[in-house]
Amino acid sequence: MLNPNNDRLDYGQILTPPTGYYLDFAVGTTYSLDLDALVGASLALGLSEETDSELMNNPVCLLEALRSTGDKVALFCEGGQIHMPNRVTPLYILLEKMVFSVKTTKKHRITAYPSFHPKFWLIRYKNYEGSLKYRVIILSRNLTFDRSWDITYVMDGEVVKTSSDKNEPICDFLEYLVSQTPSDENGKEKAKGICTLIRELPSVAFIPAEKEFYDFEFIPNGVRKQDGGFYQFDDTQLFQDTFHEIMIISPFLSGGIIRGFNNRNTNSLIKDARYMLITREMSLGKLKPEDISNFKIYTMRDVVIDGETAISDESQEIQKQDIHAKVYMVRKYSSSDLYLGSLNASHNAVHGNVEFMICLRSKNRYMNMDKLTAALFGSEKDGSDNPFQEVTLQNAIIDVDDEKTKILDVIVKEINRSNPSACIRPEEEDFYSVNVHFNTCDTKDFQVSVRPLLSKREEEFREDIVFTGLSVTQLSEFYVISVSDGERTVERVLIIPTEGLPEDREKAVVSSVVSNRDCFYRYIAFLLGDDSILSMLEANTAAGESSSTANRHDYHVPALYEKMLQTAAVAPEKFKSIEYLMKTISEDGIIPVDFIKLYETFKKAVRFNG
Repeated sequence: MLNPNNDRLDYGQILTPPTGYYLDFAVGTTYSLDLDALVGASLALGLSEETDSELMNNPVCLLEALRSTGDKVALFCEGGQIHMPNRVTPLYILLEKMVFSVKTTKKHRITAYPSFHPKFWLIRYKNYEGSLKYRVIILSRNLTFDRSWDITYVMDGEVVKTSSDKNEPICDFLEYLVSQTPSDENGKEKAKGICTLIRELPSVAFIPAEKEFYDFEFIPNGVRKQDGGFYQFDDTQLFQDTFHEIMIISPFLSGGIIRGFNNRNTNSLIKDARYMLITREMSLGKLKPEDISNFKIYTMRDVVIDGETAISDESQEIQKQDIHAKVYMVRKYSSSDLYLGSLNASHNAVHGNVEFMICLRSKNRYMNMDKLTAALFGSEKDGSDNPFQEVTLQNAIIDVDDEKTKILDVIVKEINRSNPSACIRPEEEDFYSVNVHFNTCDTKDFQVSVRPLLSKREEEFREDIVFTGLSVTQLSEFYVISVSDGERTVERVLIIPTEGLPEDREKAVVSSVVSNRDCFYRYIAFLLGDDSILSMLEANTAAGESSSTANRHDYHVPALYEKMLQTAAVAPEKFKSIEYLMKTISEDGIIPVDFIKLYETFKKAVRFNG
């Protein structure tokens, strides 16, 4: 348990449907979001492929992954924390259906805006017989490509005949998410899907797969309860009860929160408690000696932070890693509780943010500080395989650049909370103009610019901005905000509600991918899982065969017909994808006439109604 060498989970694998099942609906949350990472998640959810699969470079496969998940995924993130993707294509238009940004309001107990900070998935899978499976995933990891060390817990569940209130905290959390959906048609459809999960959850039984855990409790933070109160972490046992052992893993800290744990046992009969904190060196500067007097403190060794690096082919930027997991292990007598999720040991996290955690209940014989330390530190505390080192407050590092970057992020959040809007108007020759309106924001000390995500046309930030001469595949609700203080620059993607988006945008995106007959056959073969057709197409391409020659691929039709019959028997859901493709392709001549005849005949034969 918690062994970084043996107990590793892949983000894509935990999203992938169980064998024989497909995605029915999923709701996820993250603080920061990388759009490329969301594309990878769509591959896992829609196609059961790894997030770093080679299919990421295949536009046909990406199109199907995004198409198949667009109506089935609702992903919520902190407004102003969508990061710029490395590669931008018109396919990102299909992500608009999935992503919703959350704008929290200020609270009196914290100076900054509280953050929407949970990392959570609830997924409903279905098989072709109609049976359902649920999966709940609680993480400390954002949906980005950050390489820091995180924690994840996964539980599967099934619908049972009896109901309970075990999942009520999830239901209340989902109710909060419903309140964050917009009032447009897509928002209403996603809210309806989330409400379906809420209705079913009382009859869903989640069971821990590990023998170490005999019970569990879901714990949101900062959202309303059904009885009208609020879930607050400082009301839980973690922040109220005394203990014999406590291990805290948290990258970000506040002195008051750590001091509360440090002094918890002061007036109790427990005098020999053990305290351990694993954090980042840069966070130690937030602490005073009296905050941490009982704790042994550990940070990640520099050789680990710098050692396992990944280099981008484009930027040659070295990505470092550090602790990002949030873990609290508390033992009292023979009982041990393990809290996992998104909650940092910081004031804003505990008293202001929207968060989500799970408490896993165990016994001392399975879980205690010695067992977890052995798993994390290796066989020898001072051995070369131990990624951590014991430190003192003298090791504190103040990351000035990080603090200044946070100021730029605040400007982005202020712009996002000014409720910008946009309106599209048609121009001549199938081009469009976009008028983007921003309400008053104080940006006088910064250089701020704006551009549509799918266009390179950039304008200086002002109350009203007009972008002209945009094609239909450059129109999007994603806009890039760039904020600079002259030394450093932050770029974030904002979702700006946009009126007048052409209804044929999605058709244009599909047509840009499925642009000829060869590509059409590739798409159909891919949908049907027909490797033989794909092999023939690849052989033809290698031989230099022209895909534009009329009827060149008509010999594929009998093989496709047989494969379609097999698919109708075992996976009829796939025909929704074929029907979508037939209706969406707008260019004449892309769909072969023989295939159209075959498909219409086939639909009648199997009584498929589209």
